[in-house]
Amino acid sequence: MQSRKDIPHRRPRWKANLSLVIILITVVILGTTLWATNNHLWRFPAKAKTTGLRAVFIDELSLTYPDQSLVTNTTRSLLAHGYTVDYIAPSPSAVDTFRQLPSQGHDLIIIRAHTASHQAIITTEQYDPNAYAADQISHRLVPAQVSDGPEYFALTPQFVRQDMNGMFMGSTIVVTGCSALEGTSDMAQAFLDKGAQFFVGWDNSVTIIHDDNQIGVLISSIAEGKNVPQAVSQAAVPDPVYNGRLRFLDWNSLVQVRWTNFVSAAVLWLGIGSVLIAGPFTVFVAPRLLAKLEEMNDARWRRRAVHTENQ
Repeated sequence: MQSRKDIPHRRPRWKANLSLVIILITVVILGTTLWATNNHLWRFPAKAKTTGLRAVFIDELSLTYPDQSLVTNTTRSLLAHGYTVDYIAPSPSAVDTFRQLPSQGHDLIIIRAHTASHQAIITTEQYDPNAYAADQISHRLVPAQVSDGPEYFALTPQFVRQDMNGMFMGSTIVVTGCSALEGTSDMAQAFLDKGAQFFVGWDNSVTIIHDDNQIGVLISSIAEGKNVPQAVSQAAVPDPVYNGRLRFLDWNSLVQVRWTNFVSAAVLWLGIGSVLIAGPFTVFVAPRLLAKLEEMNDARWRRRAVHTENQ
């Protein structure tokens, strides 16, 4: 006969079940967080800055359409309101300049450049079919030209998401090229997914003169302390030729739309899944279940009848 000491100790079943539930909940939470992050439904909040306000003016357009008064006036306005301002002129290594842009810690980024199809930003680095092979194969960099001029490298939204180093810390991005915020707003979403808080651009084509005038108004308003929606509202005068108007997209609105779309899709697929599950259940399981219930009911009546006869 085994003594009590020889009997192996068994962990209570409820404790094992509780541990399993905790593990499953933890896995679900971590998996959901990772999935939401990878699908840009959530991101870490921007780090608090320990230095003053910084702006950068990337003037790719000055290669063919210089506007020194715009550069001077916006720089003077920003400096007067506490910004430090960096100016980046056209460069044969523009691609690498853009690649490092998020890691520079600018609060306001003004990109004065042409845009190509699919809202790609045209740089001033001349196109070379043998350069950046991986980027070209994956369509992160594409060739583009303005009118009949030479071809230059253009940055696609995939370049912003996959090739730019670091994250924008709640920055405001202003892209002055035509239709930078039209239709699907792929470029705007790429910058926001990369950590920016606001993206400002035109919703249609725009003449260069009108573009520079209204961008000047926009930057002066931001420098004076107006928030981005207020500054865009003040500068959103439609172009007299193409009727393009400045608009903005912000991270909070984008995420709200994405979550709404996700919930709608989840409800739809849940409904489809329920139908797919309920269909086979109705055809195969339900008849057997009903038959089993009838059998149990008959057995109960038989037992009752036998009991009555015995009495």
